[in-house]
Amino acid sequence: MKFFIENQKVEKEIEWVLNQVRLHMNGATASQMEERGIEYRINYGVGVPHLKLLADRIPVSYELAERLWFMEVRETMILAALIVPDEEMTLERCIEWSSKVINVDIIERSAMFLWGRLATAVKCSSIWLSKETIWERALAFYTMGRMVQLKNPDADYLIGDVVGMLSIEKDDLVCLKAASYLIRMLIRAGKIDNENLPQLIDRLHKTPNKNKQMLGQELQTELNFMN
Repeated sequence: MKFFIENQKVEKEIEWVLNQVRLHMNGATASQMEERGIEYRINYGVGVPHLKLLADRIPVSYELAERLWFMEVRETMILAALIVPDEEMTLERCIEWSSKVINVDIIERSAMFLWGRLATAVKCSSIWLSKETIWERALAFYTMGRMVQLKNPDADYLIGDVVGMLSIEKDDLVCLKAASYLIRMLIRAGKIDNENLPQLIDRLHKTPNKNKQMLGQELQTELNFMN
């Protein structure tokens, strides 16, 4: 766990945030997430709509956002992603923060609320994509997908041959789902022109893995709909 210099003002803000989070805690939701393998140090099961409303009431500062993120509590991490000032997220800080992204839930939420909007998104995604861990590769795919969704032109410099980035024999299902999201965003944006996509879909269909077959069908359905 990261240690911080004591700051009474920030401590009071954190205490207030935690009190607000506990007001909307949902044990059943937290238990369901745990059963799906989504683990945090603490998870109160608070709905994202409540967290978005709460974020509007929290003082915006990097120091507070950093403290909230490194508490490794689901709700404080999502709040940190929502409130941290873009200009304060240097490449070094992004890489440090991303070390705490270790489940599908925070991958998707942080890509949606934080990474995809940052000026450092391209460099971060390039670094994450070069890693061997499933969490960082998945984070790269989701972040690139979010950049496409936000119509960020910088995404074009990074994405290239998305299909060529994949290895369905080696990549974990988490990475494949993340890549599926990116490809679907590219299809919707009219930005994918890759002869290898039909071959990828065919390979997914032909694997004995039912989950991968479903992903292949998901991509095929998206492609058929847009065509």
